Amino acid sequence: MEASKVPTPEERHELREVVGVFDTVDKLQSAIDDLLTGGFDRSEISLLAEEDKVRQKLGDKEVNAGELEDSPAAPRTPYIDTESLNIGKASIVGVLFYVGVIIGAGLALAFGLSLTSAIAIGLLTGGAAGVAGLMISKVVGDRQANWAQSQLKHGGLLLWARVWNDERERAAMEIMQRHGGRDVHAHVGA
Repeated sequence: MEASKVPTPEERHELREVVGVFDTVDKLQSAIDDLLTGGFDRSEISLLAEEDKVRQKLGDKEVNAGELEDSPAAPRTPYIDTESLNIGKASIVGVLFYVGVIIGAGLALAFGLSLTSAIAIGLLTGGAAGVAGLMISKVVGDRQANWAQSQLKHGGLLLWARVWNDERERAAMEIMQRHGGRDVHAHVGA
């Protein structure tokens, strides 16, 4: 390498990423969907963590999206698609229902009740456990909504996409801008 040549981020093995700020969850989701169909992997996409994690890491100072978009200290969370979240919530309900049925029916049989009674008790305990699963699923959904509202209150929803070269950088910037991202730019991260 020539002495006068400045090494590129790739040569320095630095993390390059494109960041954008979005004003609605729909625009954010559209940009993420387009990044994924454009060849980006979910592991290359991250979002700002929940407000309590941000405050825990950065202190109680008031921070907004503009201050965090280029901050290497900004805590991130990996992108998890809606379908995976819905599958997870449904699994919680199903598993709790199943466990409730097995425990209820098993206890009824252990106490010498008839098979019909055990089935009825199993269905009752399974139903109760399933309702508990629904409430847990609602908490997960509420957390998602609170996450979005909190970030919108602080200036917008932040989206980062890791890029490995100039071509991917241009593609990520174009996608984010096309879907309403503002202040879309590339930077070298930590």
